[in-house]
Order: sequence, then structure tokens, then C-alpha cells
Amino acid sequence: MKNRQPSNTNGISRRAVLKAGARLATVAAGSVSMPGLLRASDIIKLGFVTSFNGTTSLMALCQHNCFMLGVDELNAKNGIGGRKIEVIKEDDQNTTKGTLDKVRKLIFSDKVDAIHGLVASLEHVAARSVTTAAKKILVYSSYYEGGVCEKYFFGTGLVPNQQIEPQVKWNIENLGKSVYVIGSDYVWPRMSAPIVKAAYQASGGKYLGEDFLPLGTQDFGAVLEKAKAAKPDVVWSFCAGADFVSMRKQYLALGGLTPHFAAQIDDVVDELLPDLTEGVIGLQAYFMALDNPQNKAFIASYQAKHGKDKKINAVGEAAYTGIHLYARAVEKAGSVDSDKVSAALHEVEFDAPQGHVSFSRTNNQLRANSVLAKGLAGGQIEILKNFGQVDPIVPNCNLRA
Repeated sequence: MKNRQPSNTNGISRRAVLKAGARLATVAAGSVSMPGLLRASDIIKLGFVTSFNGTTSLMALCQHNCFMLGVDELNAKNGIGGRKIEVIKEDDQNTTKGTLDKVRKLIFSDKVDAIHGLVASLEHVAARSVTTAAKKILVYSSYYEGGVCEKYFFGTGLVPNQQIEPQVKWNIENLGKSVYVIGSDYVWPRMSAPIVKAAYQASGGKYLGEDFLPLGTQDFGAVLEKAKAAKPDVVWSFCAGADFVSMRKQYLALGGLTPHFAAQIDDVVDELLPDLTEGVIGLQAYFMALDNPQNKAFIASYQAKHGKDKKINAVGEAAYTGIHLYARAVEKAGSVDSDKVSAALHEVEFDAPQGHVSFSRTNNQLRANSVLAKGLAGGQIEILKNFGQVDPIVPNCNLRA
């Protein structure tokens, strides 16, 4: 009987082990070379900047509360891809210098992965001078004058073709063909007024005049007299925060002006100043009166945390929507790397309190909803028309190229 050769099981095992070891070494080397990949020990570190003090603080507090509601919801479940979110908050005090200082701190000292928040346009302009150069994602959650076309900038608020143009058409059809604009003297009102003018003129209307006053103005008497003399069908206010309050009080006290008044009203302003917002017509992406399951759940969660009768504004809803979209994009990208997250933000969607939303691949603005409403007596808001989801337009912007 011939001797059998011993089987080579040990050799095969060694080769299998060597191959497996090589594969593991490759994976390990890959993880070292890709620090942006999410790992179990990671914390997602985000900066939140807004004007807790200053002209727009009325809007900013709700913005902060809604953003943190979204963060708490995510952390209570799985965080972002299993990683908890840590938020570092800063007050820019509604100033350019304050914004620059706080954004630089967050990026270069705190090493945040992205920045959210900001209300006034002067804030996003200042913040972008830092975030764009540093290649950090900035999610700006306020309606604004538009015109930004940058890879790392994402806007979750309305731009003019979503907010101003639909309202102009409705105004002309329902209120009359002429308008007079009064605004605060900074970027948003200055850049919004020409869009109002062009929209009125394109629809056969008349733009009768405009006035811009410094932030913090107390006396609007002279400009209101000018508006009264022009006899417009609509007075359109682009006065910010506390300046809106001063202007509207004096408008009502003067008398003799058109009853048709347009402004960016919201539920928070209407709650605090019902006598001032009664009769005011404005367009936002969000009002609490929207009837859908997501909004009902959103309101219930917010009021359980902040008080039974607390109101929510459009800037707040945009901040809440922004953190949920950002979280989905990071999970899709498997990374906090800005280039990867920027690409993934174009691929995610969200059923927000305002309705279904997603980002435009062309300009990084939200394909948001446009909702026209009117303030009623007693701090209530009536929805006049829901235009639904509207594609944002940023002239001469094509980030696909």
C-alpha cells in the first residue's frame, strides 16, 4: 500500500490567513488615509451663529430653538450615522465684526465641521468671507435677497423669485397696481427693492418711490409723509426686526395711508404684536397654519419644549429643515468632508413642516414652498394662497458647470 502524502491543510490555512491579513491591512491603510470617514468614536461638531442680541434677535431666538429641536431629535435616535452632534453656539450681535470673529473662532479654534444659522444679510456676507475660503459648509436659514452662487453655501430660506415675485403678482391682481417701498439701509432691503420694482413694472404696475433708513431709526415720520403723498395702492416694508415695529406703529398713527401693507410677517411677530400685524400681507415658506402631519408634529414637539402657546417663524423652520437635510447628506456621504457633503446635499430630500423640499443642483438654494398669508385680529394668521414648491432662481449661477 503506497504511503499517502499528508494533506496540505496547514499550508492552505496559512495562505488564507495571509490573504485575509493583506485585506485587513488594506482596509486599515484606507481608513488612515481617509480621515473624513465617519468612525464610531466621532462627534459631529457644528457651529451655530446668530444674533441673540441686536435688531434681529426676535427672529434669532426662534431660529436657535428650532435648530436645537432638530439636533435633539437626531441625537435621541442615532445622531448622524451613529455619531452624536455637538453644537457650539456664538452670538454675532448682528454686526459684521461680530460675525467675522465668531465664524473664525468656530472654524480655526473649535474645528467645527460646518456652520448653521445667521439672520441678516450682513451676517451671511461676513460669514462667507471666511467659510468659502476655508471650504466649510455654511447653511444659511433666512430668506434673503439671493445672488449667492458658491459651492459651500446652502440657503434654506426663500430667494426673491420664490418670495417677492409671487406676491407682486397677487398684489396687482387683488390690491392695486402701485407700490412704495420703505426699508432699512443694508443689503437685503437695498437689493430687494429693485426686484419689487422690476416685478411691478413687468406686470404693468407702477413703482412710486423708495426710502431706506439706518438700522435703529426711531422716527419714520418724514418718509411716511412722502409715501402718503405718493398715494400708492401698497406700502411695502423691508424694515428689519425692531425697526419694523417702530415703522408700523407710526404708519398706523399717521392715518391717511393705504390700508394695504406688505411685509415679511411671521407667527412670532404676530404673537407679540397682533395690533401691528393685523391686515399685513406677507409671503414666507412657512406658517403655523399649514395643515400637514409634519407640521402638526413639529409644532407639538416645539411647544412641548418651549411652552404651550409659543409660536414658530419661517426662519426657525428653515433652521430645523437645514439640520435635517445636512444630517441626511452626511450619512449619505459617509463623511463630514465638505466636498462630499456638498455633493450629497443635492441627493437628499425631506418632508419638512412647510412641505417637501430639496436643494437645487444649479444654485444650492432650497426648492422651498411659497405661502402667502395675512395677519388677522388677535394674533392669528390666515393663509391666502399656497403656491407650493417653487424652484429657486439665482441669475447667472450654474454650479453644475
